Amino acid sequence: MDIRSEALNLLGTPGVDPRFADPYLPSTIRTRTGCRPHQVWEALWGLVAEGLAYLDPSQQPSTDNWRWKLTEAGMQAIEGGSWEPRDTEGYLRRLKHRIPDLDPAAVRYVKEALRAFNARCYLASSVMLGVASERVFTGLANSVVAALGSSADKLKTALDNPKHSQHTRFLELRKRLEPMRAQLPDDLGDSLTLDAVGDLLRVTRNDAGHPTGREVDEDTAYTHLQMAARYLEKMTALQHYFDGIAAAAQVPPRSN
Repeated sequence: MDIRSEALNLLGTPGVDPRFADPYLPSTIRTRTGCRPHQVWEALWGLVAEGLAYLDPSQQPSTDNWRWKLTEAGMQAIEGGSWEPRDTEGYLRRLKHRIPDLDPAAVRYVKEALRAFNARCYLASSVMLGVASERVFTGLANSVVAALGSSADKLKTALDNPKHSQHTRFLELRKRLEPMRAQLPDDLGDSLTLDAVGDLLRVTRNDAGHPTGREVDEDTAYTHLQMAARYLEKMTALQHYFDGIAAAAQVPPRSN
């Protein structure tokens, strides 16, 4: 069990004694996680460093009775839902549950994006998401080329040409998907998903990823993390769909 997440959740749990020292909150965290004493203190002070918790000395003069409390950002972390980036473990747990076969490299980039976000490096967070998106997009685009053959020659050329930007390649992919959208299962080709993918690739890889001076604030990085989780799932499912088409095309017909 992740000590940080458990400490964060306990701070938001009614009835838990949040006092500073043993046998109060630190003891509760050790009991719930089985961790060692120094790991409790590392987790709690780590929450302070992240701006998610603080010590309130206002009610008791004795330091042992000071209370650990959540900041406003800490409250958001426990109330913000399953795609809450401040709850790193919960975000990744849901991501792996929803997309168990997500490209391992993309998972690493998402982890880096979450670490950067919680370190308040918002530009770095969004750029890492752009890299994760690029990884999954490239897998999808190659699957489309394999499935559609010569009708996807322009897309193949864009993928093979190192001078083309990812946004340009995405536009070529979208041209191939648009006529097929009604045939795709479960709204995998819906325009909102495609718009989100294209925007993140453009903003984080072509703009923010180059020395243009573009700013990414907290709200923008937060939004990127929210939408990326959903469209990575759809892009992965769409890749599987085209992989199935390519595989079926390679199976020779049965003889009667």
